[in-house]
Amino acid sequence: MSQSNFDRLLQKYLAGQCTEEEEKLVLEWYEQMVHNSDLHLSDGERSLIEARMWQAIQTNLQLTAADAAPTKIRQLTARTWFQLSAAAVVTGLIATAVLLYWYQPARNQSLVAIASKENYDSLVNETNIDRRVQLTDSTLITLQPGARLYYPLVFTGTTREVFLKGSAFFNVYHNPAKHFKVHLNNGLTTEVLGTSFHITQHTDQNTEVAVVTGKVLVYRQQVPKEKHGQENAAGILLTRNKKVTYNAVSNLLITGIVDDPKPLAKTARQQGPSNQTSVPSFVFEEALLQDVLQSLSDAYGILIKPETEQLGHRHFHGDISKYSLFSQLEYICKTTQTSYEINGSQIIIKETRTGNP
Repeated sequence: MSQSNFDRLLQKYLAGQCTEEEEKLVLEWYEQMVHNSDLHLSDGERSLIEARMWQAIQTNLQLTAADAAPTKIRQLTARTWFQLSAAAVVTGLIATAVLLYWYQPARNQSLVAIASKENYDSLVNETNIDRRVQLTDSTLITLQPGARLYYPLVFTGTTREVFLKGSAFFNVYHNPAKHFKVHLNNGLTTEVLGTSFHITQHTDQNTEVAVVTGKVLVYRQQVPKEKHGQENAAGILLTRNKKVTYNAVSNLLITGIVDDPKPLAKTARQQGPSNQTSVPSFVFEEALLQDVLQSLSDAYGILIKPETEQLGHRHFHGDISKYSLFSQLEYICKTTQTSYEINGSQIIIKETRTGNP
């Protein structure tokens, strides 16, 4: 149904000239407008908007009653109440739209606000391959297809701040005097001095930050300077091979381990003419499991420990240098009759339980 046809239908309803089917259509429209907006609103936000709408409706009705001079008093029926309510809603649709706009999550407003700043430019990757861009501070950013970046032509002040919608890889130029901040369209902020990390926005509700090198602070709101370097209610400090997933619906930051952890540079770099990074050696001969796990922990910067002290006294023999971390763990667990479990940003080695289910 076109907008003009619907407008005429609503006028018929207010005049009491609708058929039952037309009346049902109007009622369904009204229900959808109030309850089924496609905006991402919380229950609290919907309730607040709805309360304000009804308050405006009641005010409108009171003014109408005061201006009128009825000669006969009659009780309002449900249909009459709705007709008057619908009339008030129609006259207040613009105001309602404004309310709905302002009560959208802050993530939809931040990028629009930044785009309007005179000293910010924007770049969108409209291709189907990654696009690389270098900022004036020598920071390198690789935008995935569809990603949009808002950035200043020249960084001024005490921080370097950009805004991102979509997914990208950042290799931030190290500058201790100016923290680098990436603001996302879901209200999340990633802050660093100089490091490299991935930001993956699966949807508007789910965002993942994974650290490749250095340290990254991820938070939902501004973290006081004295809290930097700590994990607290407002933010989480990530190191290499760690990641955090933010769910906007639950408003939770969930820590984890990246899909393919890499050895830390201090353990991977070996002395030699080429001075190239290589995989560290993991050759064990009848070593205690606790010592094997400690070697892995030191190499990857991930806490890997046995669930009990007794498990740590088991022995492992083998060469696992050529495998990735999770393949190494599978090999170790198969040999020692154990299993591993990822618990947040750490890995726990557990006794393999057998028996009847």
